[in-house]
Amino acid sequence: MGNVILNVILPLYLLIFSGFLIGKLNPKLKTDTISFIVLYLFAPALIFTSFRNIEISLHNLSCITFTALGVFLGVFFLSLIVETFFLKRKNEAFEISSTVMNAGYLGIPLIYLMFGDNGIPYAITFMVVMAVLHFTLGIFILQRENLKEGLVSVLKIPLIYAVIFAFFTKDVFIPQGIEKVIKLAGDATLPLMLVSIGISLSRIKPSEIAFSFWGTVLRFLGGFFTAVLFTALFNCPDLIKKVLIVQSSLPSAILNYVLCERFNKSPEVAASIIFVSTLLFPIWLIILGIFV
Repeated sequence: MGNVILNVILPLYLLIFSGFLIGKLNPKLKTDTISFIVLYLFAPALIFTSFRNIEISLHNLSCITFTALGVFLGVFFLSLIVETFFLKRKNEAFEISSTVMNAGYLGIPLIYLMFGDNGIPYAITFMVVMAVLHFTLGIFILQRENLKEGLVSVLKIPLIYAVIFAFFTKDVFIPQGIEKVIKLAGDATLPLMLVSIGISLSRIKPSEIAFSFWGTVLRFLGGFFTAVLFTALFNCPDLIKKVLIVQSSLPSAILNYVLCERFNKSPEVAASIIFVSTLLFPIWLIILGIFV
């Protein structure tokens, strides 16, 4: 537990706090340019390098894919219920931030610490599948008032093509220098977005606290129970089941902020849910460890 907080979670807090201070020092600073660069360059590079080096059986891939889809749709519908009966208003940033978790930056190091090398291929596969859902179904969530525009937006996102390209170039030689450049670009995604989130948090309004609370509850409990349900339904092997339950119960994904800012859908709400769920995650991790 101490290793997780010190080596995985603390660096996230420090970068967010740095962005918060920058936002307070320069209230007019905008983060949309950073988000655009991450969405169209750095995030696709990250997904390409992650997926290209993974080998997994068709059975295990199917188990992970259908569980990820079940968790995505299940938590999304739970968010609609919370909006209807508790929040009394619709907010697309709340929906997507409650639905999609930080399966990469936080999930992969955590899975390694909990399950060792054997869990890593499953964790990375889940991250890639969720990223595809995030940048297809997630964009439809943000753009569902205009489905045609949503479809066009999906087709413009290079992350989807990065997954396809990675799949078809698994056995193709790429010069070492090119691979290093792609990996370097992918590694830049995390610090850039965490600083941007901190800047956005410096402008949060008290009215957004309710979104933070309910988004965090849905992210943790909704992700956990839907993962338990679907891993049992698809009869996943024991290790994959544990990995998927942990991955599905993580804090809100950092890239939720990128999409919400890109489509002008309350990025400050996304930032608040990301921050609160990440802040409270050590407490939730203790509870999660009892059941996994």
